[in-house]
Amino acid sequence: MSLVEREIDHIFLHWPGAEVAWPSGEDVVLLVADDGLSQMAGLMRSRARPGDLRCTLYSVGGLRGSDRNGVAYLPVRRSRELLDTVRAKQAPRLANDAQRLMVVSAEAVYHLGLASGLPSDADDDEGDMASPYAQAIEDLNARCGLWPLACRFCLDELDDRLAAAGWSPFSDTMLKLSGVNPWLKTRLQDFGQDSVPGLAVYLIRERGLAHLDALRGILARHGFDVLCDVPIDGAHRDDVADLIRGGNWGRGPFPCSGGLPAHLLVTHDVYPDRSPSKASGASEMVDNARVFTVKEQMRRQVNRGIPASQHCNPVHSSDNAMQAMEYLGVVAPERMEEVLASARQRNEAFVTPYPVLADLSKHARRAKVELIDFHGRQAICKTFRPGRERFLEREVKARELGSTLPEISQILEVGPSYLVFEWYENSLSSILSPKPLFYPHGLLPIWAIERLRTLILHYRRLGYECIDFNPHNVIYDPCKGLKVIDFEYLQPGQERDSLEGNYAWYPVPDTFPGDIPPTTQYRPYLRRWLPYTGLPRFMCLYSFPRPLLVVVRYITLVGITLSGIRRMARRRGRRMSGGSAGGAVRHKLTDGFGQGPAA
Repeated sequence: MSLVEREIDHIFLHWPGAEVAWPSGEDVVLLVADDGLSQMAGLMRSRARPGDLRCTLYSVGGLRGSDRNGVAYLPVRRSRELLDTVRAKQAPRLANDAQRLMVVSAEAVYHLGLASGLPSDADDDEGDMASPYAQAIEDLNARCGLWPLACRFCLDELDDRLAAAGWSPFSDTMLKLSGVNPWLKTRLQDFGQDSVPGLAVYLIRERGLAHLDALRGILARHGFDVLCDVPIDGAHRDDVADLIRGGNWGRGPFPCSGGLPAHLLVTHDVYPDRSPSKASGASEMVDNARVFTVKEQMRRQVNRGIPASQHCNPVHSSDNAMQAMEYLGVVAPERMEEVLASARQRNEAFVTPYPVLADLSKHARRAKVELIDFHGRQAICKTFRPGRERFLEREVKARELGSTLPEISQILEVGPSYLVFEWYENSLSSILSPKPLFYPHGLLPIWAIERLRTLILHYRRLGYECIDFNPHNVIYDPCKGLKVIDFEYLQPGQERDSLEGNYAWYPVPDTFPGDIPPTTQYRPYLRRWLPYTGLPRFMCLYSFPRPLLVVVRYITLVGITLSGIRRMARRRGRRMSGGSAGGAVRHKLTDGFGQGPAA
């Protein structure tokens, strides 16, 4: 029974007896529709027997086991067109010479590169014009006359001709292929010259649609702003899927597929993280490691609470700004001009107004922090992301309300989106004593704890809560004393004449109408203050004699020391078992203004 009789949509790209040999030596090269792959695979054997023909099988969408280098063998639309041209024919359904020329050329350029034996350009003498690929391309072109016969077929020339005919893959696919075809990396370097830094696209797949609000929240928490937020309707989803991700939207390494791309989120980050991404699958062309951090959190959000056998990949993202523009051009080209103009404007507004001496930022989710030259003196500049002006206003308000407190760091200049602060030398580590054994830092002196208690109570009496305030926001200048440097989450509450229930030491209730950082909702005193005070929260709420506090702290030191010993033992066990040293120190001191937990 023939493949036509079995109703398998297919086309033979090469077959026994073809006038032009297939350059890689297969007997048969067959392309089938995705829905016919399983039936076709059932007709083949993995082990050859005498008289068998060696067949290479590809599917349109590059499904597992029928892909090439992890992607679809050919651009999906071109594969579908090949099947369309022969669908009305009876057996055998054979590709013509022009079609075979395009397929062999695409294989040589995108899957093999210099390994095909073709030179990089017309002036390159290193190529082997007698290689099987060069010979097959020349012979096929001579038979069909598709291109000028006098043409010297180099990779650059073929890439240009394939691109003009719509046979070149998108940059995301070429990026994947560059892992096995280094020549493509040189071509990719020519792309993206006009891209706008900070742009990224998240394509939410069908399985992720029910979680859209939560996914937007993850973006906001990491400093991304959504510039374009549009659904991809059913009729458009197939077109988008064909062009992006190499046309392969299968399950990948997950048990289930996330479905087709169903929603577009074009985002912008004015402060991209240029450090190498440690996320799985991140390539060297990633221009913002934060994109992959967010994508991992989105995956966990969607897969949380469901059986592992049902986990999927619910989101696909661009690797860089160049890809983001490509994706936007596919999904919503009418929004391109608007999005690019907005991104450029935001980047311009985020430029630091003074010469930068050093970048002190950590995560920079709300603002970047830099050491600057401020009219000939060192100062700290905090530049806030667009839309985060409320955090700037809180910093200013904190100085107005706390002008009588010596611990409040001083503002030198207020700009539309930035603040300039006085610079202080930070020697906090010099006053942290006693220090528990096997622990990364010592304890705040009791006098410092008393001053911080006074500060929190001062704002409570004025009707404000020092939300997210913790020892990471404290520095010590040998000349100017204790200073508090971060009030981004200072927000109105109720006037209180007591420390009990304050939002620096107690969880912020879900009913609070303002901004609530996640770190403040789970035992903030135990996790963030106790390692620096060495005192139970109760003993910080009220005034106790210092000798009593000293005794209690020494008792606490025993517990902290034992905790440090256990942590070291766990690390040593992991190292001995070949695992990661792991376990980054949880409590870190600031090394200077703004080098604690970032804005």
